[in-house]
Amino acid sequence: MESKNTCVEVFGKRLKELRKANGYTIEQFADMVGISKSTLGYYENDKRMPDIEILARIADTLNVNADYFIGRTNTTALKGKMKTVCEFTGLSDNAAEYLSELVKNKDYAKLSVINHLFDELTEDYDFYSYETQNGEEAASSVLGALFLYFERCSGTESVWDEFNDLGNDRRKEILAAAYKQLLLNQVTELVKASAEAYRRDNEPIERQLQS
Repeated sequence: MESKNTCVEVFGKRLKELRKANGYTIEQFADMVGISKSTLGYYENDKRMPDIEILARIADTLNVNADYFIGRTNTTALKGKMKTVCEFTGLSDNAAEYLSELVKNKDYAKLSVINHLFDELTEDYDFYSYETQNGEEAASSVLGALFLYFERCSGTESVWDEFNDLGNDRRKEILAAAYKQLLLNQVTELVKASAEAYRRDNEPIERQLQS
């Protein structure tokens, strides 16, 4: 599902996160890159994009891949296996490292659940085709429902703000909350159904392991 974030928003968010993660104040980082504090403020608050030269200086200062700042990759790695894995899968560094730890520790129980959820997602026709159930947007997998929930509820504008002018802020607020709860209820129901399907599929294996 296509992200609504613009290149400017991705850049500002990631720049601020990495600057803070490295312990630099706005004044320190602006001085290191050779720009003014106000310019850095524009970048971090999604008001402006740097030119190529300044982008390169920012990437060099933070020792990350410049493509990370414009959303072309989710990894900050400059080279090596991590960069290859993240660019191939689209995973972030943290997600790839977490999966790597599960494999290294032979935590097959968690890996089995993760694979189960992604298997469900690949079969989620409603999620990919935007089919609806009783006129409401829906998904048939846990991950599909979560994608839908975050897309509709995590942005700066809700679906009610975009499509409904009710002329009453309080009424709009109540209806927006009800819509979010409707989507969240779907996630809850699908978690229960997915857990039951996982239990059924893995019951024979568990019996074999116990015998």
